[in-house]
Amino acid sequence: MFKRILVPLDGSKFAERALPHAELFARLFGSKIVLLQVLETVGEINQPQSVDPFTWQIRKNQAEQYLRDTSDRVTERIGADTSGVESAIRTGRPPEAIISFARDEAIDLLVISTHGWGGFTRWNISSVAQKVIEKIYLPVLLIRAYEEQETPEGKIRYRRILMPMDSSPRSECTFSVGVRLIRGEIDEPSDEELVEPALFLTTVIRPPELPVPEPHGEDILQLVKQFMEFTRNSVREYLERVKSQFSVPSEIRIVEHRSVSEALQGLVEEENIDLIIMSAHGFTGQYRYPYGSVAREMLEFGARPILIVQDIPRHHIRPSDSEKAAQKSEGRA
Repeated sequence: MFKRILVPLDGSKFAERALPHAELFARLFGSKIVLLQVLETVGEINQPQSVDPFTWQIRKNQAEQYLRDTSDRVTERIGADTSGVESAIRTGRPPEAIISFARDEAIDLLVISTHGWGGFTRWNISSVAQKVIEKIYLPVLLIRAYEEQETPEGKIRYRRILMPMDSSPRSECTFSVGVRLIRGEIDEPSDEELVEPALFLTTVIRPPELPVPEPHGEDILQLVKQFMEFTRNSVREYLERVKSQFSVPSEIRIVEHRSVSEALQGLVEEENIDLIIMSAHGFTGQYRYPYGSVAREMLEFGARPILIVQDIPRHHIRPSDSEKAAQKSEGRA
């Protein structure tokens, strides 16, 4: 599933928070980890400033040494059951360079930290990470990096995984990766772990929006009650059917709330979830947007690692007006 995993680095401890998570995926899926560092040239818009060759060579040598050292550490940690580690350096604006590299190098999964060398800010996601996530159209594992500290010792563990779904075929694209991750936890038991690994199959039921002013009459309230009862039964039947197909421990959670993302965030805290896995789109998702509203809100406002599995086929991707203008401008240059 994930043959090549891309981890963008910039030399900071913030960015390196993504490494243990990439290593876990590499061990479970036999993947190759690709480390990428982008050297940004300083200049004004549309008029790049010349860079001193000596200074540039020093920066390049430092980057090469950093990637060699990091590759050696990662190689030592992931063991022999993977495809190894490779590294690369590119120049240009980091978001564009990362996206172009991912497309050119047949990357299957992006593992990226929310923050890099610029440090933690009031924003949950740095501008670079935000731009990359928006345009890369690949599965993305976003790692929350709110403290500049050393990479955690030991292996990352995903003991409790939340998988939101809305009974649509699109939301089911997460099944295989969720099962594989929990299977990995079962295959590597730890005496220190007191929590049993499990998938939390979750659906949030929203009450119907009524196009009539309140207060509602008894007949309308009765219809709403019947609708919610029917929905609860249908959702539970669906989740039970899904659970019966899995070969790993699974639990069902059905939540009623007007805001899907708010309900999911509350469940994450309540169940002490380690990882969220969800599709980029659900039942009402459209191909013209990289993420549905719920996936976007979970990306931007969540506090735990989240894996968004992109369900849009590449041939359905259409450039935005700004992308068209940029491509046209680059063509004239």
